[in-house]
Amino acid sequence: MKTWLRDSIVCLFLAQAAASAAAGDTVQQVLARMDKAASQFQSMTAQVTHVTHTEVLNDDSTPETGTVTMKMVQPGEVQAKLEFTSPDPRTITIEKRRVQEYLPKINTLQIFDLDKKGPQLDKFLMIGFGTSGTEIASNYEVTILAPQHLQLIPKSADVKHYMVKVELWIPEQGDPYPVREKITEPSGDYILWTYSDLKINPPLKPDALQLKPRPGVKTEYPGK
Repeated sequence: MKTWLRDSIVCLFLAQAAASAAAGDTVQQVLARMDKAASQFQSMTAQVTHVTHTEVLNDDSTPETGTVTMKMVQPGEVQAKLEFTSPDPRTITIEKRRVQEYLPKINTLQIFDLDKKGPQLDKFLMIGFGTSGTEIASNYEVTILAPQHLQLIPKSADVKHYMVKVELWIPEQGDPYPVREKITEPSGDYILWTYSDLKINPPLKPDALQLKPRPGVKTEYPGK
């Protein structure tokens, strides 16, 4: 579960999670913009950089760079794909409460079945993606820390086992979506995501979210 949280789902807060917090916005205005953005969301793509900070060592991991693609397949269900290209290639897909990670250097596919964590997974995936601002407010304490800086504190004790807060940075001009996101865990470790070239509702190819392992791939089920 720890690996899954660090390497996949947390990124899926992404652009729609905060909608907009331009200078002078109140929490109520932000939540209203969440409603509008969520109602219009169908898909997204972006360039992404991922860094993990380990608090006890005061150490940052080597930045990973790549792309993220997400699609609303039906109300209440999101499918996503993360494709890292540097420093080491790997691809992560999330579909129907299952996370798959493909490691091309060793031609290995790891599959994580998260069905037992369904309620938490649904909350992570759907925050801002078809979820109303009212629902967000029901599950999170929403605060504007400063212009362009929004904070979400989970109300659920179960969610707080995995993360204690999410911070998002929203530009004052242009599209109302975060350019940076920080997810802090109870240990003080955090994950920092930076987004660029964000596209909302772009046309996607039919296979845009599919894994494409090489022939002879080895399949593993960690945790089983």
